[in-house]
Amino acid sequence: MANPSDFKHVNYSWDDAHAASLNAAERLAYRSNILGADQRITNTGGGNTSSKVKEIDPLSGEEVDVMWVKGSGGDLRTSKVENFSSLYMDKLLALEGVYDAAPEKGVKTEIEDKMVDMYNHTTFNLNPRKSSIDTPQKSSTRLMLN
Repeated sequence: MANPSDFKHVNYSWDDAHAASLNAAERLAYRSNILGADQRITNTGGGNTSSKVKEIDPLSGEEVDVMWVKGSGGDLRTSKVENFSSLYMDKLLALEGVYDAAPEKGVKTEIEDKMVDMYNHTTFNLNPRKSSIDTPQKSSTRLMLN
């Protein structure tokens, strides 16, 4: 466990007891709130956080990999679970083929905007939160657009 006195440039605000009472998505919101509260780290309204977790698929009842990522327009300091999109990792990774098939790839290309709309097809558990344009960078795939 970290000792709060070990931190010289940021405040140590993590509470292990509180975190232990939260599910994976709630812990992501909790971490995000702590990061967003420290203006030395994150600008107001800015920043993105994500977490890859195991969830139970509501259709199959099987455990699946899901990425939770802060949706567009949320403030890290005040974000709640409902401000995060949830995406099936296997479907997100399948988008590599869509991206790779584009004649022109990279920042400020047409495929970049099309990819954001494609995230809707990867939504886990009918989560209505629109995914961030930074989602590919969070998925650790070749979908990275920069």
